[in-house]
Amino acid sequence: MKLKHLSQSILLLTFGLWIISSCQNEDTSPTPQLEETNETAQEVDLTATLEDIDDVTLTGFQRNGFTDRTLVTMEEDLCEKVSITWMPGEKKMIIDFGEGCTSPRGVVRKGKIIVTYTGRYWTPGTKITTRFENYYVDERKIEGIRVVTNEGFNENDKFFTFKTVVEGGKITWPDGTFRTFEARHTKKVFLPNSERGVMYVITGGSKGKNRNGNEFVSEITSPLVFFERCIKSGIRVPSKGILQIQVQGREKMTIDFGETGCDKEVTITANGETKTVTLPRS
Repeated sequence: MKLKHLSQSILLLTFGLWIISSCQNEDTSPTPQLEETNETAQEVDLTATLEDIDDVTLTGFQRNGFTDRTLVTMEEDLCEKVSITWMPGEKKMIIDFGEGCTSPRGVVRKGKIIVTYTGRYWTPGTKITTRFENYYVDERKIEGIRVVTNEGFNENDKFFTFKTVVEGGKITWPDGTFRTFEARHTKKVFLPNSERGVMYVITGGSKGKNRNGNEFVSEITSPLVFFERCIKSGIRVPSKGILQIQVQGREKMTIDFGETGCDKEVTITANGETKTVTLPRS
């Protein structure tokens, strides 16, 4: 009889430990869907941040009359406190957001963007290099060197082509986690029309390590398209295009941004499953 009671006690104890272990694993291990959504959000956030840096730089050129206003004039999204120091003798510009301020579209920036250039923004052959000094966008610290080269204007389809390269890129979040990256993209900037404003079409990819320290490679397999009208509404997610991300130790993910619209919905395919999610802020 005692042996029977002892066996029952051991069985109950084993079952209880299994339950506790299962709950702990459920609480501490992120679901594959959460990881895929977060990885997608980080990559989209990276692309949007790089585009924001280009827009801020172009605004600095516009304010100093160093663009051809008959071609493209971007609507400014800088806070009132920003200071732009123009040093034409050194072919240099410093855009200083000080201790931080919020733009009309709600973007919080602080620190400095330091720009050097070889010519006017829209002039073919111009090379623009941006570096950062304690620069933050929405509490994320941005580091690295970004070089943008104007490769000319297509008269038939009315777009400029820019080659963009990032070396030593790093984004650090408030919790101390960070994503390192190098990026190579080609960006076409189409002249605006009344329906969409300026249109950006981006190809290329990036590689580095994500916030978990895992290596990743991303590739744009169908051009990512951004519309100025969506950006003005605060949506910096591509309106169309397909992106693939390969993270170390995981199956390749395919992210489809759809065909039109200003929204944060994307369709993610991974591990033979397809789901539609709304991207959070990464």
